[in-house]
Amino acid sequence: MAAYLFNLMLLAGVAFGFVFWWKSQGIKHLALRAAQRRCDELGLQLLDQSIMMRAVVGFKRGAGGRLSVRRKFAFEFSSTGAERYRGEVWMLGQRLERIELEPHRL
Repeated sequence: MAAYLFNLMLLAGVAFGFVFWWKSQGIKHLALRAAQRRCDELGLQLLDQSIMMRAVVGFKRGAGGRLSVRRKFAFEFSSTGAERYRGEVWMLGQRLERIELEPHRL
């Protein structure tokens, strides 16, 4: 009985991990699109066309009162094509919370 319970808990843990990873990939795609839009709005170039998750910051209640995971993503951009600057995208669940850009040349 104990082995059965252990296997069931192990399977549930693996399933939870897979679902968390799958949802994180979708949120990463949303964060990349948000970074691309912000760069386009400001006339900046999103470098490498990529974004990287830096951290799961924690949990926070969203507008509807639902508890959501906060994630921080990092990307690089350029204003002149010569320098690289860092930017961050903060997501609360599947909703964009904020985008921060390092000071850069215009």
